[in-house]
This record gives sequence, structure tokens and C-alpha cells, in this order.
Amino acid sequence: MTDEDGAVWHLQVTEENIGEVLVLVVAGRISNATAGDLGRALARPDNSCLRGIIVDLSAVDYVNSAGLQQFEAAVAQMQGSHCELVVCGLRPVVNAVFQLAGSIPHLSIESSREAAIARLGGQHVPTRSKEMSLSQRSEEHK
Repeated sequence: MTDEDGAVWHLQVTEENIGEVLVLVVAGRISNATAGDLGRALARPDNSCLRGIIVDLSAVDYVNSAGLQQFEAAVAQMQGSHCELVVCGLRPVVNAVFQLAGSIPHLSIESSREAAIARLGGQHVPTRSKEMSLSQRSEEHK
């Protein structure tokens, strides 16, 4: 759903596997209403087989504290594994939210998807792409 100024009021997540790196391409707004959806997308029962998870926020125009809490929870879940969480593509308004909130320990921020992939030692050759609506994702996790 969009309003008159073109703002997107839902959240969509597309997954791409690049070797041992999972890229989550997020589009929309991360608010109280959609933060749980982000949390479910970030939740991975076994991160030990991944080098890292990249969250591309270049199509996100809003993040509030509920969204930041989901990133904190994901980082906490990954502690003890060799999996790193990297966010990238922050628009100026989203970057401002991250800066105002202060740093989230063990969360890396890169300017672009390419920089995030390079940080994790991956190559930019998608091996599989999967787009799933959040209602499908919720059904899959039941």
C-alpha cells in the first residue's frame, strides 16, 4: 500500500544466497507494525553454516526503535557463531536513526551491498533468489 507521497507502508523481504552469505533485501517501512516481520526474516535457527547475513536497507525509508530492537536481537542470537550481521544501503533518514540510537555492538554498517559482500569475503554472484511474502514466511515457520 502506498500513500500520496509514494511511501510504502508494508514490509517486503527478498532473500538471495551468495555462497555462504545470505542477503535480505528489505523494502518498505520498519515500524511497530512490521518489526516482528523483520525479526522473523532475521531469525535463523542455525547460523553456523553462514559466514554472514547482509540486510540491504536501500529500499527502506523509515525505521523506528522497534526495528532497531530486531537488529539487536538478531546480533544477540548470532553471538557465539561465526556469522556476522551487516546492514547496508542506509538512506540518509534511516542512517540518522541508526546514528541517533547509538551503535549496536557487533552490528556492522556498510555503504553498499557490494561493500558488505566484500567485508564478508563473498563474491557478488547470486546462487539463488527467493522472494516470499511475510504471510508465507509466517506459515513456513509454524
